[in-house]
Amino acid sequence: MKQELILLLKQRSILIFLLLNLLLTGFSLFNGWQNISHIQTQISHAKQEEIIRKQDYLKQHSQHDSLDVGEVGYYVFHNIYHSPDEWSFIALGNRLVTPYVQRIRLLGLQGQLYDGESHHPEYVMLGGFDYAFWLVFFAPLLCIALLHDLKASEHQAQRLLFLQSLTAQPALFWCQRVVSRWLLIALTFSLPVIGFTAIHGLSLPPLLQVLVITLLYTLLWTWLCAAFSLRTRALNANLNALALTSLWLLSCIVLPNLAQLWLHHRYPVQDGSQIALQHRQAVHGAWDLPKTDTLTPFYALYPQWQDTTPITGRFHWKWYYAFQHMADVKLAPQVAAREQALMQRDQSSSMLSYFLPAVWVQRSLENIAYSNVSDLLAHRQRITAFHTQLRHDAYPYLFKEKQFTTESFGNMPVFENANK
Repeated sequence: MKQELILLLKQRSILIFLLLNLLLTGFSLFNGWQNISHIQTQISHAKQEEIIRKQDYLKQHSQHDSLDVGEVGYYVFHNIYHSPDEWSFIALGNRLVTPYVQRIRLLGLQGQLYDGESHHPEYVMLGGFDYAFWLVFFAPLLCIALLHDLKASEHQAQRLLFLQSLTAQPALFWCQRVVSRWLLIALTFSLPVIGFTAIHGLSLPPLLQVLVITLLYTLLWTWLCAAFSLRTRALNANLNALALTSLWLLSCIVLPNLAQLWLHHRYPVQDGSQIALQHRQAVHGAWDLPKTDTLTPFYALYPQWQDTTPITGRFHWKWYYAFQHMADVKLAPQVAAREQALMQRDQSSSMLSYFLPAVWVQRSLENIAYSNVSDLLAHRQRITAFHTQLRHDAYPYLFKEKQFTTESFGNMPVFENANK
C-alpha cells in the first residue's frame, strides 16, 4: 500500500489533480465562511441600528407624557433575524435566497412576510460555491479521473498480462490500487475541513458527521469507478471515462433535477407574493366594510376585548389592527397549505435521497448547517410567535385604552432567534 501511494504521487497528472482539489476544497470552505461572516456582520449592524432607531423615536416624542400605541405600532419597525449556525458555511442552502434580516410592524404579518418574494427557496438546486456543492459535483469527477483506467492503462502499456502473472492474489493487488486512490481522494477533501475546524475552533460532532459523509460518498464513487474499470472488457480508457462521466451526469445533475421537477408538479406551492397580494386586497377591502363585519369575528377570537368601548367615530386604531389581523386569519389556510406542501416536498426529497447519493449528501450537509427547508419553516414559526407576542402586548393599550408610556415602549418584545 505504501509503495502504491508513492508511485501515485510521482505521477504528475495525479499530483496536479490532488493539489487542485485540495486548493479548491479550501476555497469552497473559505467562500462559505465569507458568506456566513457577511450575514453575521449585517445582523450585528441591524441590531445596533434597531436600538438607535428606537432611541431616536423616543427622543422625537420625549415632550409627550405618553405615546399613542397605534402610531407606535404603525411607525416602529422590529427586526427579525435568521442567524446562521456555527457550521452553516458548510452548505449555504436556503440562506442564499432568504432574507437574514427583516423588519415587521404591528400590521398584518403575511403581507409583510411574503411581500416582494419572487421565488421559492426550495427551487434553488445547485446553490452557491460551498463545500457541499464542491463535494457533490467534483468528488465523482476526481474518482473518475484517477480510477477510469486502472486496467486499461496497464493493457495499453502491454504490462497487464505480466502483472497478473507476477501477482499471486490479483484481487488483493487491484484492491490495494483502488484503496490507495480512495485514500488520497478522501484526504484532499477531508484535510481542509479538519484544518478549518482547528483554525476557527469549531465543535467536533458536526466535523465527524461531515467527515463520515465525505468518506462514504467518495467511497461509493470509488467503488463504482473501480467496478467499471476492472471489468474484463474495460480495456479502453476513453470509453471508460465516457461511460463513467455519463453516469456522473445522470446521477448528479439529470436525475436530481428531474426529481425536483416531479416534486414541484406533485406538490404545487402557491407563490408567496400572491399571498402578500391577497393580504393587501383583504386589508384594503376592509376599509369599505361596516366595522361590525371586522370586529364581530375578531371578538369571537378574542372575547376578552368584546366589552370594550364601542367605536363611534370614523377611525380607531383598534379597528385598524383588528382588520389587519383578520386578513391574516383569512389567509391562514393558504399559508398552512403552502407550508404543508413544502414539508411534503422535503419529505419526498428525503425518500429520493436513498436512491440518489448526490441528493443525500446535499441534504445531509444542509441538515448539519441548519440551512434546509425545515429550518426555514421553523424560522417562520418563530416570526409568527414574535408577531403574536407583539399583538398581545399591544391589545390592552388599544382596547382598554391604557396609557402607553416610554417605559411601556422600552418593555416591548424583542425578537430572539431561538436555539436550534
